[in-house]
Amino acid sequence: MANIDERPTKRARAEFDILPYRQIDMEQFALKDKGKGKNGHVAYPLIGGETIRFNLTPGDWLRAPFGFDVDGKYDKPSFLGGKEVDKGASEGLSLRLDLFQQQAEFLRLLDATSKEAFAELVDAKWNDLVTSNPVFKSSLCKVAVVLKGSELTQLAIVVDGKVERGEGWEFLEPYVKRFNSFKFAEAKLTVKVRKLWNVAGKAGLGLEATQLVLKPNERPKEANAFADDDELLA
Repeated sequence: MANIDERPTKRARAEFDILPYRQIDMEQFALKDKGKGKNGHVAYPLIGGETIRFNLTPGDWLRAPFGFDVDGKYDKPSFLGGKEVDKGASEGLSLRLDLFQQQAEFLRLLDATSKEAFAELVDAKWNDLVTSNPVFKSSLCKVAVVLKGSELTQLAIVVDGKVERGEGWEFLEPYVKRFNSFKFAEAKLTVKVRKLWNVAGKAGLGLEATQLVLKPNERPKEANAFADDDELLA
């Protein structure tokens, strides 16, 4: 007879591995056409019938030269004083990353493949996923970091000889204030391709960080040359 005090064990949530970007097989790319939506034609880029996910930094750390934009240059999320969004809607901040050549080439291939497939459905001006900075001879991409709502980005901060893990704006905020919005921080991340956006005759791909590790660039501060109170009072 079963013990009446026994409780059913909670099943662990299924996990799946994220492949390095080099192992993504673009031969399996397909664009799932969902027809017209609220803001335009809706389509989802897929690999092997699944959401496209990959580890963008299997070996390298990338640099975030500008850090998070928390000064309201663009629309602010509600947790920074912007307008409230629909219940359950996700919000976050964008992070631009300086890419190495191999990563830039892969993202450009993904972008070009998606652009070609979408052009068969809709005539729209395409916004490139990777932008070039000829002055600094660098290639940049932008990723969304989800900090409120559902499917929050899993965060890890390498600081004070430890790794602090958490999610959401409440976890990230004190580090944003301490480390100058993570300007020039190093980053590791896994990403997924959100649905292909299409608004007002423009279209493009959006990347969303599912896991993000940040290693802040802590610049040394000037030592206090006048720390001896007794010397100052003499």
